[in-house]
Amino acid sequence: MPDRLDVRKAVLILIAASFIINLGFSALGPLFPYLVLALEGVLKELPELTAGVIEAHHGALEFGLLMAAFMITRAPMSVFSGFLSDVFGRKRTIVAGMSLYLLATTGFIISQNIPMLIIFRAVQGAGSAMVWPVAQAHLADVTRRWQRGRALSAYVASMLIAELIGPGIGVAIYKTWTAFFGGADYIMAMKSPIIFLALMTLGSLITVIFLPSTPASTNPRIKPGLSEVKAAIKSFPEAVSRSLKIMYLNGAINGFSLGIIEIALIVYMIEFVVKDPAYIGLYYIISSAAALPASLASGYVTDRIRRRKPIITLGYVIGRGTFFLIPFIRDPALFLALAIPSSMTFGISVPAMQVLQADLTPKEVRGSIFGIQELFMNGGVLAGSILGGWLTQILASQTYHVTEFQIQGIALPFWITGALGALTTILFILHVKEPE
Repeated sequence: MPDRLDVRKAVLILIAASFIINLGFSALGPLFPYLVLALEGVLKELPELTAGVIEAHHGALEFGLLMAAFMITRAPMSVFSGFLSDVFGRKRTIVAGMSLYLLATTGFIISQNIPMLIIFRAVQGAGSAMVWPVAQAHLADVTRRWQRGRALSAYVASMLIAELIGPGIGVAIYKTWTAFFGGADYIMAMKSPIIFLALMTLGSLITVIFLPSTPASTNPRIKPGLSEVKAAIKSFPEAVSRSLKIMYLNGAINGFSLGIIEIALIVYMIEFVVKDPAYIGLYYIISSAAALPASLASGYVTDRIRRRKPIITLGYVIGRGTFFLIPFIRDPALFLALAIPSSMTFGISVPAMQVLQADLTPKEVRGSIFGIQELFMNGGVLAGSILGGWLTQILASQTYHVTEFQIQGIALPFWITGALGALTTILFILHVKEPE
């Protein structure tokens, strides 16, 4: 175990790096869907000046393809980067991933069409796989078991604080740009937050260079392959092996649901609620504001009671029902209010789930186990984003009659997500066991 000073330094640097880069990406978040619609030709002027409805569903497939491009590189790289971090060290892998992030950000600025944007989203996906699961494994390595909840909660909280501040910064940059330069070059106006993202990515890269190195494994127990991981899991006690398998299955299902809901949600907001990017930014801010205290409380409580599973289950139960309600909400204020319980689900469950996985796995294979979890999650998102884009594009303008009721087609992706969420909750409750 590293000494206390190195532990504190490592935790603070990873939290700072996470905050800086997520500040940049969250600043881009409110404008990115509009940039896609502009490059696709759906938008031909600034969105807030557009008369009538913005038919965002015409860009749903492109939203899905962009998410799929991110995941098609992130999924396999998550496995390989976990192995690399076990063999060559966490720091080197994280620095390499941050460098790919910087390359992708530069590519976003120069992209003039959807295919170029897709290519650089794929580069971003590879970089992401080399940073986040490896950083989580690094935090698990340098902390004691009953410190991990607080450390990983603080790490997730740094993302949420950035996501709380970033959307407002992004919208302010966009509004300032249009005030100074007008809306003639509306595509560049929507790209303006990417300049801020580039600066934040560079800052995050510089920050992780100062991360203390931890010794690489001199005798890694598994190689970078599913068969090797499968053999390693079989060698674990039966309860641990079963728990990890269920967590992998749930990761794939939750990823599939996420891929569907992300596309449907952005289309629903732009087309049926409010078309101004400022509203999208406000939605992200409120979501992060709800998730932040839940995340901090999650780590503290799980370390305090020395149990992870009850908190994860609580988070699952609170948020799943909201997906059934969203398609009935058109009022902007009520829609924002509904973001609170669904965001609390993320804040409560994610840190506790990461810590539980760390508790279940030995250090020597932790990077690879985390990487395989990312593979299942990202593979699910890849499939869900393509299906979600296709479904949303087809269903958004449809109305179905069931006896005397009328159901908007846009409701179906949300209901599919809610049903899958209920399934993963049941599987988790029945089959995942905490270590003693």
